[in-house]
Amino acid sequence: MVGNVRAILIALGLSGMSACAPGEVLLGEPPQGYVEDAKARVAAAEWSKAETVTVALSEFRFTPQELEFRKGAPYRLRIENRGKLSHTFDAEGFFAAIAVQKVRSGGSETALPYVKRLVVASEEATDLYFVAVTPGTYDLECSVPLHDTFGMTGRIVIR
Repeated sequence: MVGNVRAILIALGLSGMSACAPGEVLLGEPPQGYVEDAKARVAAAEWSKAETVTVALSEFRFTPQELEFRKGAPYRLRIENRGKLSHTFDAEGFFAAIAVQKVRSGGSETALPYVKRLVVASEEATDLYFVAVTPGTYDLECSVPLHDTFGMTGRIVIR
């Protein structure tokens, strides 16, 4: 009985916290450690050859949990929230390692931003156009409270 009550309280708390997702953070100037020549890299990319990679967000996972990109290649990363709650795509190390051409979400578009976090509303999608720059392995999580605890984590590799 106590276990059932605890499960119900957690479920209620999670549904209420979905509205408390940290806001999207797009900056106009590069924070320390980000790709400083992003504009030049974006301008030099062959966008007609950009590969589309899709990741689905749901309660409580990223599918796939590992994303892989090639250094120097342009991409369109389509982030689809197939869940009933808002989720974040939070991978600041990865965002520091790419040159972003644009972010398209909900009918609006931001050109040449520096990204710290993306928020994707329930049953919505965000497109991130970028060039992979710095090889490495980067952590990915949903920063909505407790979502990472329930398994909403992953990793991103640039080779």
